Amino acid sequence: MKNGTMFTDIDKYKKQDFFDEHPVALLITPDKNYKVEFFAGYVAAPRDDAWEIDFTEAEFEVWLQNAADRSCFTSEIAPIASDRILTLSTCSYEFDDARFVLVGALR
Repeated sequence: MKNGTMFTDIDKYKKQDFFDEHPVALLITPDKNYKVEFFAGYVAAPRDDAWEIDFTEAEFEVWLQNAADRSCFTSEIAPIASDRILTLSTCSYEFDDARFVLVGALR
């Protein structure tokens, strides 16, 4: 939302300095707590494959690499196809319906 009330900090990952200060997050669920190691953040259109969930292993490896290649920041995290991945997104304003997508590996 343009007023900054929903997930506005995700958008801050467009800057390397912000990523460097916040490379991990904590995801707390009723069953388990996870560390989330972010490895990519990029601007996407709603029609992009950022929210795809049905992959072969080979397709998933390509998707992971493409996400890293598009990233606004550089991370040393190199996820593999067997990793569990968390994707967060929020509105972005580079173009109509733009989204900023932040992707991390659950540990």
